[in-house]
Amino acid sequence: MNIALTGITGMLGSHLIKKIVEENPKGHNVRALIREGSVVEHLKTFEDVDFIIGGLEDRESLAKLVQDAEVLIHLAHFPGPVQAFDELIKVNVNGSFDLLEEAKKAKVKQVIFMSSCTVFGQILPTVDAEHPLDENHPVWPSSLYGSIKSSIEGFCHYYQKSRAFDLTILRPVTMYGVRPQLDKSEWFQTIDFLATNYNVDVKGSTKYVSVGSVVQAIQKIMGNAEASGKTYHLVDGHIHNMDLGKLIADTIDSFGEVEGVMGEDGVPMSSQAAQDLGVEFPGQEGIVEYIKLVHKLQGQYGGERSIQNW
Repeated sequence: MNIALTGITGMLGSHLIKKIVEENPKGHNVRALIREGSVVEHLKTFEDVDFIIGGLEDRESLAKLVQDAEVLIHLAHFPGPVQAFDELIKVNVNGSFDLLEEAKKAKVKQVIFMSSCTVFGQILPTVDAEHPLDENHPVWPSSLYGSIKSSIEGFCHYYQKSRAFDLTILRPVTMYGVRPQLDKSEWFQTIDFLATNYNVDVKGSTKYVSVGSVVQAIQKIMGNAEASGKTYHLVDGHIHNMDLGKLIADTIDSFGEVEGVMGEDGVPMSSQAAQDLGVEFPGQEGIVEYIKLVHKLQGQYGGERSIQNW
């Protein structure tokens, strides 16, 4: 299968390409878009990837990316908040539209777009534990990031309805997983402080999903006509950061104490559609294994960018 990929230098892209190469090293041809000057040391293991230098604002590079591709996986998001709002909108929204247009011209068969559950801002009062937020809930973003993702989703629906290609949208919540730069990984600072027996002060709560589950969702969708036109929420569970801190302390046998304010319970959200697709969610056992891995890598490698380390 010929795969075109944006966002390969990020956490999700790094895990996805690793999984693709490990499971089917000769069965896929991967072409990936990277910005000039991007840090790619952690990708040097993947010698067979065809890298296209460019970006979402460079339409010529987008055309090269999707040429002869069967599947386009669009993970990239031009980063903020250092960029001005108009630049974030121009690159992400206009650039994604250009990418979809080039995919249509190149006769790409399938597009998978990585959106986000931040497309939800206002939640209907009918949502509760018995009627969790699902993929049919109206989208009313309350942040610029959510608005950008929602806008791109709109373009995706247009191309799907016009039968340009099969299109699937994924909406993950907060994603945890080892990043190429270890100290940027989710919850690293709390693990780091508790590993050295410092006390931590936390607040709030979060919905979570492992990067492994998100990668699995992408793999389940690739080449799957049954997923065409569908949106999938990727959410494993919800955890209070006080409970997370205590879980970290217990897992790494820390003498540090966890203090703070208990967060809200959060809006109930359904991942039933993704489960029906076959995506597996490891629950808090997955978090425990992740904590152990980060703690181990922290001691062995620090923040070294080497994909073989994880």
